[in-house]
Amino acid sequence: MRTDRPEDDKGPSRSSAGRPRDSKIDAAIIRATRDLLLETGYPALSLSAIAARAGTTTAAIYRRWSGKAQLVHEAILPAEVMAMPSASGDIKEDIRALVEATRTMFDRPEVRIALPALIADTVADPDVHSRMTSRFAGSLATFRTRIDKHTDPPADEGELPLLAEVVVGSAIFRIIVRHDAPLDEAWADDLTNLVSSGWASMSRGSSSG
Repeated sequence: MRTDRPEDDKGPSRSSAGRPRDSKIDAAIIRATRDLLLETGYPALSLSAIAARAGTTTAAIYRRWSGKAQLVHEAILPAEVMAMPSASGDIKEDIRALVEATRTMFDRPEVRIALPALIADTVADPDVHSRMTSRFAGSLATFRTRIDKHTDPPADEGELPLLAEVVVGSAIFRIIVRHDAPLDEAWADDLTNLVSSGWASMSRGSSSG
């Protein structure tokens, strides 16, 4: 198997068609990214430092991710963390499940450290912004349709459902604006009650119309 050579480290490049990726390198890069985030924070984090910690090159990183923002997003919010639970049929329980899934997603040290600057970098790059929004939309839109089977799917596959905007947006706002405020049981209880009551009002309005 071909190994990365020092002369490969020349900046962004994409893998050629059919070139296999080494999952061990992927895992090492992800692990190094999380570790360095906790040590240095997001602004000081560099791809060269990640590559050195992972025992690879920046060229190897660019073959897998478009840049720092995309790498960090996938490192701190891997697919297994973003997975949404199945619906139970009870609206309040399902909204609570979404709130709890959001807590699992965001209430971790590496997420709290990276989130403010990561959001700024993501918004500044339309391509990265589109990719990241699509990652959220894929799982959250599915959960929304499980809760409300009468809701039409969003016309844009990258569009987040309002329910997700409310729950996830509340968590992000709390982390960014209140810094040390925990996403604790009291927060989960209050948000679940607030969203559930609003959802019930919307449902009654829709059925009466």
